[in-house]
Amino acid sequence: MGETLQSGELFSNRILALLDVVNSCGLGLWELAGDTLTLDEKAADNMGLDKPAALKWQDFFELVNEADKQETLKNLNTLKSSPGSSAAVDCRLFSKRDGAYAWIRIIGKSYLNQGKPLLLGTSQKIEGRALDVLYASINAMRRELNKKDRLHRCIFEVTEVLLNADDATFEEQFQVSLEIVGHTVELARVYVYKNHLVDGTRCCTEIYEWTEGVESTLGEDFTRDMPFHSWPGLEEILEAGRNYNRLIKDVPSGIRQMIPGGINTVLFVPIFLKDLLWGFVGYERTREQLYGADEESVLASVGLLLANSVIRYDLNKNLYMAVDKINSTSIRAEELERFAYTDALTGLYNRRHFMELAQNSLEKVRRYNSPCYAMIMDLDFFKKVNDTYGHLAGDEVLKDASAVMKNTLRSYDLLARYGGEEFVVLVTDTGKDDVLHLAERIRESIAATPCIYNCIKIICTVSIGVAAFFSGCTVTSLIDKADKALYRAKESGRNRVVFLEEE
Repeated sequence: MGETLQSGELFSNRILALLDVVNSCGLGLWELAGDTLTLDEKAADNMGLDKPAALKWQDFFELVNEADKQETLKNLNTLKSSPGSSAAVDCRLFSKRDGAYAWIRIIGKSYLNQGKPLLLGTSQKIEGRALDVLYASINAMRRELNKKDRLHRCIFEVTEVLLNADDATFEEQFQVSLEIVGHTVELARVYVYKNHLVDGTRCCTEIYEWTEGVESTLGEDFTRDMPFHSWPGLEEILEAGRNYNRLIKDVPSGIRQMIPGGINTVLFVPIFLKDLLWGFVGYERTREQLYGADEESVLASVGLLLANSVIRYDLNKNLYMAVDKINSTSIRAEELERFAYTDALTGLYNRRHFMELAQNSLEKVRRYNSPCYAMIMDLDFFKKVNDTYGHLAGDEVLKDASAVMKNTLRSYDLLARYGGEEFVVLVTDTGKDDVLHLAERIRESIAATPCIYNCIKIICTVSIGVAAFFSGCTVTSLIDKADKALYRAKESGRNRVVFLEEE
């Protein structure tokens, strides 16, 4: 078969003549043209579908287990971009028919069809082959563990270097710590910017930097006493406590011109001191790929560690005059680990860690056929609180509300800050009536517990959407269902609980 196929040739007489042989070997045929994945009967059966189907590429990829997505996407993207290439990958696919994951081996080859990529291949269940399944599982776990180990090793090595540095060796040891971060996470540039006032204008200056393979900007005129507003949109994002994770092509030109050539991805991590934006730590790499959740969390923790060491050093040298006092206790490794899983403001689980824990809970729910419910809670008119009393007051309202939720829920209920003023709860092994009663207690407790800020009483209410686990649902689809219930609660007047029945 040539490297270029004519349209429709997948199911030509030549292919049909081989179909019986292919099926007798337990294989299924598939074709990916554009964004549509076409499966024959055997491939559909392997992938847990009841009949041959044409799926959108995105819908198919939703079936791939989270731990296998990166490797599967990498192999199939290689096929798309390299006509004539071939690839094979073992991954776990979620069977809508069986409600469980099954190991599938996908083999494919790339062709050109009228100048456009056309991927053809076979699929086969490998769940019966113990050695194959074990090998694929070990490889998947090894890749994930190696990635996590590499990231966590970065924290421990940087911690050790900085804790052993004294005033005389700090500059040298700090450069060593930047180099460790750069090499461990495969970066091209790591640097620290510190804020200060120049004639009443908030400016920032690059004070430390490590580079490999790109030009240095340390000491350049545009990195000294640079007004923050010259970085379009960056100040607002960092002031809100959010990381700035962008591909360079999506960065405003005002920021892009301050970044060396060859950089394709940037991550800026804000550093706060006494509720003030002290500065930020920047990480840049040549690979055009956004930082993943694990990378972003660990680099945020490393940024705190780096900035804290600079602040302690500045205090010792009497160079940091804007702060009267700072806690110079060394950040312990277990505290850094906690930062990766919790929300800094409320102390609750963050969204990423909640999704991981909820996935494990749903697997148990499916296995034991036990009840499970999700709640989405949103503080009513929260923007008005910020606009009226200021963002610091809004932070106090969020902390008080999260404390009420935590005290009202049971110790085994899974509670997290989902984003902004939204919170999410996963409740298992509990009936519908008890779950709704629990939601009402949260609603009543928040309404009855005003936040006191600067001697001002701020009364806040919450709207709650509740949804029950349903067959074949994922964590995302269960939360989406609860979110629809939340929308109805807000539409019907707020400060209420709405349960979404099966649709």
